[in-house]
Amino acid sequence: MKKLAFALVPLLLASSALARPATQQGADRLNQVFQTYLGQGAQVVSVTANGDVYDLTIDAQPLIALGQDAGALGSVTPLELQLTDHGDGTWGVSLDQAISIDLSMPKALDLQEKIASLSFNGTFDEKLMAFTQSNSAFSGLTLSETIYAPDVPPQTIEMTIDAGTMQSTARAAAAGGTDFDATFTATGLTETMITPALDGQPAMPITIKAQSLSQTMAGSQIMGAEIFQLISWFTSHSDEAAMTADKAGLKAALTSAMPFFGALQGTGTVSMLSVDTPMGALGIEKLGFAIALNGAVPEGKFAQGFAISGLTLPADLVPEWAAPLVPQSLTLDVQVTDFHPAAAMAVALSALDLPDASATGPEFDAKLLTALLPKGTVTVGLNPGALTGVGYQLTYEGALVAGPDTELPTGHATITLIGVDGLMAALQAAPDDMKAQAMMGFGMAQGMAKVEGDKLIWEIDAATPGAFSINGMSLMGGN
Repeated sequence: MKKLAFALVPLLLASSALARPATQQGADRLNQVFQTYLGQGAQVVSVTANGDVYDLTIDAQPLIALGQDAGALGSVTPLELQLTDHGDGTWGVSLDQAISIDLSMPKALDLQEKIASLSFNGTFDEKLMAFTQSNSAFSGLTLSETIYAPDVPPQTIEMTIDAGTMQSTARAAAAGGTDFDATFTATGLTETMITPALDGQPAMPITIKAQSLSQTMAGSQIMGAEIFQLISWFTSHSDEAAMTADKAGLKAALTSAMPFFGALQGTGTVSMLSVDTPMGALGIEKLGFAIALNGAVPEGKFAQGFAISGLTLPADLVPEWAAPLVPQSLTLDVQVTDFHPAAAMAVALSALDLPDASATGPEFDAKLLTALLPKGTVTVGLNPGALTGVGYQLTYEGALVAGPDTELPTGHATITLIGVDGLMAALQAAPDDMKAQAMMGFGMAQGMAKVEGDKLIWEIDAATPGAFSINGMSLMGGN
């Protein structure tokens, strides 16, 4: 054990020696770097040498002052960070303070936000232009926001979060750019709002609470350094004339930043969610969600899904006979594919080669649409999902193909029901006027179903435009 301790001493000494002392020359260089991205006249950032660290102040007040002519008012607590030069192109970054934001834009927005405590520490890599690791935490977050819109009453939203944390890591990606992973957690979430009175309906107070929120996020091929270079291009071309004169520079910067990111994914879970309304309280034990998005790559994709379990509805909202019909859990997952963002972006960038990039016209728009939709359509996929209640389960999956030039969408779906006897028993208990109509509709659905054991299956085929069949039974055109 002693040998291990002594062996670690040189490593500790070596790591501490990597940090360079702060100098005025270094502070001047950092100021110049930040001004490259924020502009010389913004005066938002200042850096001073302070012993072994650089004190970095980010003050948004000059930006707020720029909006005074439009009536913007407010104050924001300056961020006070400490930077440590590791001497190898990486920097230690830390922060520990309270935050207060008070902003007002007449007839548009009033916003007040406070964070009792915010801490952050991480390592920033100049080459990647990303934090290779970071940890942050906050507590006592409160937010009040009033939104104004023409012809409707203002809407106020208030939110509080007891505490939260976030961790992230990043590394160089094999295809260029940076890959990252991050996790976020929060506890004690509350949001209150009052929907404005509209169309004779009274204003409705709504309070949403959640015990906790947890999220994971990941991204691939994030072109951080190139995106920062793109930002610096806009900073150095501060007026329209300068931008117009250097369209070639803008195209080069945009092309270098492609595909901006390869893919982004996020998943999360909200636990013990409740929604209080004048009609009663809705509860969900767990709400899961997921989202995925590709960047400007050939294989376009956007996907979103959610899952709920432990659903309870307000007691007075559902009559007693219908209680067995109320689902207790639900999953839904939809994705859009078969579009080509990379090709569309290439066509869009070609507009910068024209004498007037804004005068493209219908022919260019058609070319852009053809590039985005090489098949002329997109596919909207309904991934396998389920709706489950007491004694029954309804599952579904399918796909829909549609496009701007298609007269009718085409597609297919499969719906399966288990537990038909329980549903029939619930319908039998319905009031007579509702029972007759419900039983007739359910009977028609049963008559078209394919029976496999205790399952009812509906195979829906709409693959031919204008045709529609269930289990081979034509209901519209075609065969």
